[in-house]
Amino acid sequence: GGIKMTQLIQLENAANVRELGGYKTTSGKTIKRKKLIRSAAINELSETDQATLSNYGINQIIDFRSYEEAKAQPDQPIRYAQQFFLPIFSEDETMVSLSPETLKQKLADGDDAEDQMKKVYRHFVESPHARKQYRHFFDLVLENAEAGATLFHCTAGKDRTGFGAFLLLSLLEVDQSTIKQDYLATNRYLGPFLKEKFAPMAQQMPPEVLEAITTLMSAKESFLDESLAAIKKEFGTVDQYLKEGLAITKDEKEYFHAHFTE
Repeated sequence: GGIKMTQLIQLENAANVRELGGYKTTSGKTIKRKKLIRSAAINELSETDQATLSNYGINQIIDFRSYEEAKAQPDQPIRYAQQFFLPIFSEDETMVSLSPETLKQKLADGDDAEDQMKKVYRHFVESPHARKQYRHFFDLVLENAEAGATLFHCTAGKDRTGFGAFLLLSLLEVDQSTIKQDYLATNRYLGPFLKEKFAPMAQQMPPEVLEAITTLMSAKESFLDESLAAIKKEFGTVDQYLKEGLAITKDEKEYFHAHFTE
């Protein structure tokens, strides 16, 4: 089935925080709740938010952002949760964290937001560094399988986080159309939050900068399709990619299914 509103974790000062729990797998099982949570930045959590996430059982936070992003907007701690810094790229290739000024400059230099995004989604698959980091992500999730819940995030919670969610859901054998729905749901949950964030600046911005920002902040099927095409080209299938690209063993896969589905 589709994504339900109940998968959104309502917080005061963080957007796009969602449960992967509740999705059905192709073998008729359901992903357990309070195990895997995807999120946008958590640098502005209120005390209430911190308590909510702590009570939710989150004991591990994985930050996919670059060093620069993490330094500029450090995660608010969640009590009892261990923090892991796992930059997928050495700098923010998604351009999501750029200031409108920098973005304007890049666009003036002929950078195209849509092309940039597509490149990022190919890099997730093609970059040995990105593969190593996603493998490390799986190790951390595996180690925490019995202990509690893992929250993983980047800045917008859609690209680096979206690809991480895509990998987890693929490994847990959720069907591709549900995985795409989960990916695209960012638009529903990030949109209002972004309008608010950029509203004060929108008046002074040239339309093409606004358009670029909208593109960079959107989850588009065409972006994820770039990853899928790169996987197909280099590995054949998503299964093969998990096996060869990320070296997930049969035992690990079974362990994942045993601990994350019911």
